[in-house]
Amino acid sequence: MDDTHKFGGRTIAIIAFILGAALYQLFFWTLIHPTDTPLEPITIECKADSLQNIIGNLQTDIKMLEDGFDSREHRYEDVLLDYEIGLSYLKDYHPTAYKDFHRIVGMRERYSHELERENIKHLKL
Repeated sequence: MDDTHKFGGRTIAIIAFILGAALYQLFFWTLIHPTDTPLEPITIECKADSLQNIIGNLQTDIKMLEDGFDSREHRYEDVLLDYEIGLSYLKDYHPTAYKDFHRIVGMRERYSHELERENIKHLKL
């Protein structure tokens, strides 16, 4: 036999096995476990913080809208109260002005006898 080939079949198999195990370990630790420190919780916390800010801003906007609706409602109630007081004053102290007011309110683009009857009912109160 030739002296240049000193290794036998068993030696080549052992070397191939060791190289295969080393490649397996290299593949396993570099691709499956790339880093030991997870980055996901940091991004989740940032997203949670930004969502909390958005929720806080929306709650502030809702509170401001509700306060605006409350002030409008009070203003409308005040206008209606002034209207009722003015009408009762006209009815008690100036009956002709009260009748004129109801006549003006009763005027519509389309005249009908039904509207005239409703106006007369209001004036008789």
